Amino acid sequence: MINQTPSPVTLEEATALMRPHRSKSIRLDRIWPPDQTTRLLSQIGGKPNLPPTLDWPTIDFEDGATASLDFLAQINLEELPRIEARDALPKSGMLYFFALSQSNEPLQSYDSVAWRVLYYPGNAADLPGRAAPEDAGWMIDNLGYSQTPASQYRNPDAPTGELFPKCTIRFTVIDVWDMPQFSGPDDPRLRPFEDALVEEPAEPERSHGIADVIRDLWKEINPFEPKTEKVPETVRSRAPQNGADIELSDVNELAHECLSMLRAEEQENWYRSRVKLKPESLPYHVEDAVMLLNEARNGWFENILPIETVLASHGKYSDALLQPYNDWKAKAVALTQDLIAMGRQTRLSPEVRREVLDILEQNRLLEKEAGAWGSHPDVESALRASLTTLLSDFPGIAEKEPELLAAGDPANELRLRGYLSHRMFGSGDGIQSDIEDDDVLLLQLCSDCDGPRFMWWDLGLIQFRIKREALQAGRFDLAVAEIEGH
Repeated sequence: MINQTPSPVTLEEATALMRPHRSKSIRLDRIWPPDQTTRLLSQIGGKPNLPPTLDWPTIDFEDGATASLDFLAQINLEELPRIEARDALPKSGMLYFFALSQSNEPLQSYDSVAWRVLYYPGNAADLPGRAAPEDAGWMIDNLGYSQTPASQYRNPDAPTGELFPKCTIRFTVIDVWDMPQFSGPDDPRLRPFEDALVEEPAEPERSHGIADVIRDLWKEINPFEPKTEKVPETVRSRAPQNGADIELSDVNELAHECLSMLRAEEQENWYRSRVKLKPESLPYHVEDAVMLLNEARNGWFENILPIETVLASHGKYSDALLQPYNDWKAKAVALTQDLIAMGRQTRLSPEVRREVLDILEQNRLLEKEAGAWGSHPDVESALRASLTTLLSDFPGIAEKEPELLAAGDPANELRLRGYLSHRMFGSGDGIQSDIEDDDVLLLQLCSDCDGPRFMWWDLGLIQFRIKREALQAGRFDLAVAEIEGH
């Protein structure tokens, strides 16, 4: 854009200014390929090793309805690496995190009953995983809200609460950019920012892009434009020339811009490194073919809502449409059973792959006739999502399918590496809001559609925060959770 205000500092200058203002954080990395033989207890998704002394958290709604919250993560405190912030937590025991994960309303609108953080001081190593209650998975029957990968891919005949596959995690200490907190105008850490503000900006080279050509031509032909010499718009604004002219607000503004530049650089092209597969080869195995059929069936809210309710919501209910749907469902169920009988790890032949894609195409046309979007499912997304459960149960596939292994590797997704990753502690700046100075980022889970199949609104995140005083007192019941999206 021609009138875009340029930054007062370059990316390199911003990096130098902000380098002293970094904090330690602990990133939660999914173990890849999945290894169910590991003795690590920390995980996201799956079934919690919840002791019998702890009840599964529930929520009571104003209309009298009740639902169980969804289990999101458990953190074995003995596995956490040592950083200064970690010392505020107990040395041992387990933290469990629950929330109303499928809500399309801010969690705060339900008050603190919409999330829960539980602490168990004992050893959970010998505790079995507890399955979610039947009334978990609340809101996946909402016709007016797009389904998340967790509810899209679930087995339509399974309990609604079985949403997120288990992903064992290990911890990595990382540095994250922080917004500097200056004690006042005499804080010596202000000096580099002040020097940057009073530095004479260099004269940049004139761009010869199309925008400059158009602007220069307009100046030549516009008779009403005074032809006085002006500072070119591409030159950054001249800063105060005397340190005495600089106020703390100026420094904070510069620091905020530096922080924004650095985070934008970290998140730039966050899909770029994703390994692409040949569409004509998808789906690969029975596992992802079944997930694609599940996605198609879940689009009709099978075993959740009557089909008449679904069709009526689109204004398309009729006996003439109901019969083709029942015929299609019978074919989809029969094909799913045939596939499962082949073995989940079985590589599909071109003929079987074609049969799966034909059923999906029939579904697309049927949805279109019913007034829905009728869009094709994303076969590559389904494949990456299927790899976690497939490799967990059949680890030998990792040796046979190196290309698929690379496609599902979370290390190839940049958004799982930066400050919006799964992590604990450090800077808690979110998407819409930042945490307060006296808050601690207890846990952050980002949108991770492949492994645990998390999706927080539009590629957002969920954060659990707690006041430092409450954390020191071990009052995890005072933690606050919020979902933020783009």
